[in-house]
Amino acid sequence: MNCYNHPMQAAVSQCSDCSKGLCHECATAYSIPICNACNKARISNERVQIIKELIFTFAFGVGFAYLNGKYLFFQGESFSTKTVIWYYIIFIYAFAGIVSGWKTLTSITPRMFLVLPILGWVLYFVVKLFLSFWLGLVMLPIRTIRNIIRLVKLQKITV
Repeated sequence: MNCYNHPMQAAVSQCSDCSKGLCHECATAYSIPICNACNKARISNERVQIIKELIFTFAFGVGFAYLNGKYLFFQGESFSTKTVIWYYIIFIYAFAGIVSGWKTLTSITPRMFLVLPILGWVLYFVVKLFLSFWLGLVMLPIRTIRNIIRLVKLQKITV
């Protein structure tokens, strides 16, 4: 088998994604043996996943803050514009933090919870939601900044 990019050179490895033959130069271009097309696809996929997480996080925060304000907090009351703005800022942050806390807990949760009975699952999700809220207050800015930095790095890779 010859290299996909350099047909005159013998392949010494294969792309880990598509199994195309890679010569020594192509096989060592990245930290793992991967062809340029598959590497670009991985970068594109990672970019999409990061953007989806950012959009979902803040849409969740805005959506639940709006619902909470409309149906619970502002029932028949009149508040100053400044109070309403602060309310939304605080609750958007708090509700958006639940997503970041949940993702953080998911990344560190052991797989032993896969065999719980239904009551165990309910308890697990209630506890996880409670912990997600509190952990999310810390993790929201950390995950957001980390994702933005990663997007900038991915942009530099493809340029």
